[in-house]
Amino acid sequence: MDPDDSQSQTDETLFVANFNERFFDIPQFDVRVRRRELVQQIENLVVQVVGAISRGEKPSFRYDDGRDSGWSSCSSGQQSSCGGNSDFPTNSSDSKKLKYTGTKSKQRFAVVMRVLSHAHANLVKYLENKDGIEEDEFYCTKRAFFYSLKNEDCKRFVKKQERVEWAINEATLLLDCGPWDLGFISTSKGLVSGDLSLHFGESRVINYEASTSLAVPDVVPNVTRIRTTAEYVLVVEKDSVFQKLLREQCPAFNRCILITGKGYPDIATRMLVNLLSEKAQLPVYALVDHNPHGFEIMCVYRFGTLNNLGYREQLLCPSMRWIGVHQKDLIELNIPRIKMTKGDLKKIDDMKNRSYISDEFYNHLMESRSLGKAEIESINNPMKRFLTERFIPSKILNKDFL
Repeated sequence: MDPDDSQSQTDETLFVANFNERFFDIPQFDVRVRRRELVQQIENLVVQVVGAISRGEKPSFRYDDGRDSGWSSCSSGQQSSCGGNSDFPTNSSDSKKLKYTGTKSKQRFAVVMRVLSHAHANLVKYLENKDGIEEDEFYCTKRAFFYSLKNEDCKRFVKKQERVEWAINEATLLLDCGPWDLGFISTSKGLVSGDLSLHFGESRVINYEASTSLAVPDVVPNVTRIRTTAEYVLVVEKDSVFQKLLREQCPAFNRCILITGKGYPDIATRMLVNLLSEKAQLPVYALVDHNPHGFEIMCVYRFGTLNNLGYREQLLCPSMRWIGVHQKDLIELNIPRIKMTKGDLKKIDDMKNRSYISDEFYNHLMESRSLGKAEIESINNPMKRFLTERFIPSKILNKDFL
């Protein structure tokens, strides 16, 4: 056999092998076990409230809200107490107390109790599911729950949806769980493009393609299997950049899964990125604007936020690598810049002391103050499909990321 032919066959074999589908099964657990635990936790909280009232005390909840643990901490340990429970330190500096005292505090307390009441009824209803009720019916959006309260006595306490979302978050902190565990979800705003299939048990599959985009699923924890031929995940900050890369056929050309959270990402989008990183073992790269908000959005994916202590580990992607826009890109590509505003400078000052900010990130933030800010769309290169065919591949190939 001619050596060139042998080499050609080898190359062809490698080419085909690289395009092989890969499947990743997600270990599942019996949701009934977790739901029984949550039912018991809620009932214990109610018993504590009743006990406090019977003793002539004003009920209260104390729990860790994670604000002193730092964003870099992935600990999900929680404690809660009500009234006179001595098992929880009353002078803990990293705890939060929800009290039934003044008018506003009583209203907040009441809304949290209404959330717990709804969650308890929902959990009990779907605990055994003897009537063959569809599992999807277990979930309702936070917005739908907000409107359902308009017909109840507590409606005067929840004039805005933000109050309900706050109460749901407090409930998850008390119970050390995710909102989806209680049946609360938010309609995802994120988009996905690329060769990817997400299986939900035996009955439902979402097939994503490289030429189109579909929404991120609302309940990512229910994914049971992943199929893909992609080599990595590319997360972009904005929908405008996502659509530009889609027009440039970026997912097909680079064999990647393209994702955007359309700005600050919601829980479902962050959870999908975590799933693809942890379960499918795909490298994850971020492309964001060169400004404090773009940098913070990248950090939200990578390090998390202060509001999701009970389920933070399921949202983090610490292996995410930032491929741009970097300071040197501004100079090398002659990207137009504009001066930082007072708001931008304040954002930098707010971020620079966060626990996850490394020396490298700190230097970036300080240098960006003088260099100014720039958007990805400002990259002006005569080469067509420059981002897709040159900028992104070279960044990854040369490991030009942080």
